[in-house]
Amino acid sequence: MRFAVTTGLNGSPNLPAAAKKWAVQLNVPYLARVSKGNLEKILLENKLDALIVATNKGPQVFSSEGTLFFHPGMAALRLKSLMQGGKDNFVEALGLKRGMKVLDCTMGLAGDATIAAHICGDTGKVVAIEASEPVWFVVTNGLKSYKDEDENLIKAFHCIETVQTTAEDYLKDLPDNSFDVVYFDPMFRHPVCSSANMVPLRPVAYDKPLEEAIIRQALRVAPVVVVKERSVETLEKLGMSEVHGGRYSRVKYGVRRRK
Repeated sequence: MRFAVTTGLNGSPNLPAAAKKWAVQLNVPYLARVSKGNLEKILLENKLDALIVATNKGPQVFSSEGTLFFHPGMAALRLKSLMQGGKDNFVEALGLKRGMKVLDCTMGLAGDATIAAHICGDTGKVVAIEASEPVWFVVTNGLKSYKDEDENLIKAFHCIETVQTTAEDYLKDLPDNSFDVVYFDPMFRHPVCSSANMVPLRPVAYDKPLEEAIIRQALRVAPVVVVKERSVETLEKLGMSEVHGGRYSRVKYGVRRRK
């Protein structure tokens, strides 16, 4: 993926310095923003897939499909429901409990990782990996700097360890039984059209399909692997012997356990 770093217009005077620092960190070009310069024009002229844009609200990703910025999304509502005694299909499918070690192989906007971090608590461990470097950068910064009155949400954000890599590369270097459960959400790689806030992810998402070899590696790392999907047929092809999810929910969770 080809991307660079630039600044938003009408930002604070320190944004160029921050953008240059990010460019060095990510080892990509810094492109000075000409007054009223068009971001789409910068993409085209430099043959880029995306831009990381320094703004007063933190880094954002601009692509041909729009702008991506960090936000809690449904995670905030799901967390509040759990605090009120509600159930969460994700929590039940993974069998989450305090103190567990969870590996989220498809971080995205970190919604599921946030719920896992809340349940597992400070005695547990949640690692979320993201193959797309621009997405990883924006979400990692968001998890660290986001402000909200909900202390439980912020505490969960701060408990997530993020890593920029692919699932294949990360799993192969882990010792056996490093985690209690490994989770995949391939749907993030192919956002549905009705989800407007997911549209900007398309050009910057890692879209390699989930394969049996990756599932086997995950089962070496943890005794349980959970995959989120819309198609039960797809889950069955991946060897998921258990399927969880609400009766009327489009989303299902396939569970495969180590034999």
